[in-house]
Amino acid sequence: MRILTTATIALALGALPALAQGIPAQGLAAVDKNGDGVVTRDEMIATMDAAFVQLDTDRDGYLSAAEAEVTITSEQFAAADTNGDGRVSKEEFITVIVADFNDSDKNGDGVLN
Repeated sequence: MRILTTATIALALGALPALAQGIPAQGLAAVDKNGDGVVTRDEMIATMDAAFVQLDTDRDGYLSAAEAEVTITSEQFAAADTNGDGRVSKEEFITVIVADFNDSDKNGDGVLN
């Protein structure tokens, strides 16, 4: 799915649209709130929670396809919209982020570095 990648870069670097592959070192550093050189699941969730708030420009608690299109593809949006209601809740968004984090955490240690 890789919402994590595009949304992380977009938020961390302030550049929209974001790159579609990999999190560059400076993007990782922006998410690494305690500066220990790794990104924990909690740091990623906190960052993506803030990203959701930024993307939800009409402040209705959901991302519409139009709000999300600056960071994710229509295919990513559709996959994140697990209940098929045409919008992505914060819970749906974070669920996808955690799944992407887990996929990216190749050694299963709970951190990205």
